Amino acid sequence: MTLETVLKPFSVLAHLVQMGNDDPPPSGMKRKLHWVGNKEAEEGSTGGKPGGQKPEPRDARGYRELASITIGEVNDAHQFYAQQLIPSPYPGWVSPNTFCMLHLARRRGETRPPAVFGRIKTCYPSDGYLQNIQELEMLLPRKDRQPDILHLQMDEIRLAPNKPVQSYCVKVPLLAAPEDKADFAGREKLFAGQGYFTDFTPNYIDMLEINEHNHTTLPWIYVISSRWFASIPVSVQPEIREKLTKLIHWNKLIFNYHPENLPREVRTLNRELGMKAGYTERFLIEPENPEQTLQIVAKTFDKIFSQQTGS
Repeated sequence: MTLETVLKPFSVLAHLVQMGNDDPPPSGMKRKLHWVGNKEAEEGSTGGKPGGQKPEPRDARGYRELASITIGEVNDAHQFYAQQLIPSPYPGWVSPNTFCMLHLARRRGETRPPAVFGRIKTCYPSDGYLQNIQELEMLLPRKDRQPDILHLQMDEIRLAPNKPVQSYCVKVPLLAAPEDKADFAGREKLFAGQGYFTDFTPNYIDMLEINEHNHTTLPWIYVISSRWFASIPVSVQPEIREKLTKLIHWNKLIFNYHPENLPREVRTLNRELGMKAGYTERFLIEPENPEQTLQIVAKTFDKIFSQQTGS
């Protein structure tokens, strides 16, 4: 199946503004998280199809019938997520939160798409190589509504020796200094186990090349280290500040990796960008260690994936 990588930005990103709240933090978390958006719209969302159209056929358990899925739906879903994914470091390994394209076996008298693409919700056994999986639930992304749930048994998946299944992780760019990379060393399996891949880069040149014409092809989530910003040349920092401000304006979600033990002269990105809780509409969450970073990234991406996105 041919992939195209021209993406439309999630309208839901504008609602994922991070603000403080009064809820107790999760275990191991020091920062407080709160999602602010159109609360009435979010609570009143039913996941129904707009315009009064009839919903697609589902079985008694609520699973979307495979015969009702079109090739165009599969291609649109693949297109939409292409820029956000990277091949898993464990090819062919399927587990919850990984993405994959699964080729379907043909059944006489039934029209099905040649393949389905989506995010694994659950599988039995809980993870493993696809040939060892007995059945799974997959979430088929939709541009105009919440994902549909598909149910696949092993005999419905076509395994071809010349076309091994490739699973994908969500790519998380991490603009980091060498000290940050050392912090995350050995955590690759932790991130991959939840379907994420940290893409380290110390380079600031790519950030300078971001503009209004290419920002739609960029990742939706960034992790940017305070040490990384402090390490770039002072002469370039004003332009990087401008680019970061534009990324936020374009509804990219930036998390500022800022370990608690950093010296005072290493400023947070909130301070660099003039943001402050209670005084500005938006401010950046500041995870202090790799575990917090993964928890925050995972919660954020789950929110994006599960909400209605609009067309």
